[in-house]
Amino acid sequence: MNSSNISAKTALYGVVGDPVSHSLSPLIHNLWIQEAQVDARYLAFHLKSDSVVEDLRSLGRAGVSGLNITLPHKAAAFAAASNISDVGRALGVANTLILDDNGAWRADNTDVAGFRVALSRLSQGRATSSGESGLTDKFQRAVLIGAGGAGRAAAYALGFDDSLQLTIVNRTPERAVELVDSLQIEADIVEFRALEAAIKSADLVVNATSAGHSDGTALQWPEARPGQCAFDLSYGAAADDALRAARVAGWITEDGLAMLVGQAAESFTQWFGVEPDLDQALAACRSAVGGGA
Repeated sequence: MNSSNISAKTALYGVVGDPVSHSLSPLIHNLWIQEAQVDARYLAFHLKSDSVVEDLRSLGRAGVSGLNITLPHKAAAFAAASNISDVGRALGVANTLILDDNGAWRADNTDVAGFRVALSRLSQGRATSSGESGLTDKFQRAVLIGAGGAGRAAAYALGFDDSLQLTIVNRTPERAVELVDSLQIEADIVEFRALEAAIKSADLVVNATSAGHSDGTALQWPEARPGQCAFDLSYGAAADDALRAARVAGWITEDGLAMLVGQAAESFTQWFGVEPDLDQALAACRSAVGGGA
């Protein structure tokens, strides 16, 4: 589709943030919109405001059909909605808004779905690479590094997996306790000084902090056992730096691009009732940011 196809019936969607120029969401969604031949456009809205909640509601009243929300407006999106999904309510923030028949926003948090997409990719890689050892694609022991906002969706997804033992490592154990209590999940909590031992015993390590990045504490990756996986929630150069040592040590790695595309796919399906091509969008994003995990 090109601009000449835009009409009064063209539905408008977008991503809202401050800043937002770096967002890959327009690339992802406009690719899927074109493939699905949907009469819609997806834009980036740079919203710098002291009244974000009301501004988001105004966008809905103005006819915007759906929004993705990025930092720092996820809490405002939660507050702007008239109806909130169970996952969104559990996490306390929203990254997706869907306009209902009454012109009000329904809020969801699709980061959990996105995390599960990335986890599925890692699971498949684990089963493939370690087939000779007889390992399955199921993780038994997971370590989540960080108890802040970035790791809440990961903690939710991992904490409700009954077949998996979750350990959360955080510099401030009290924050990890608050996370576990707020999500009502089961997890062991250890201090950062026990990180190396936790990593050695894990099937899956999820990094939701700056640790291992150029501005963070270096992560020590032991020589991998068959099927050990490392997942960094960031993407691009930052994640590539963080995961390079893990790859050298033989770990199966994944960066946050798969999670980004997975959460976008969940939003797209809710808006249009169409399941998009994840591999196509992931390849486009990988090309846009460079690097690879």
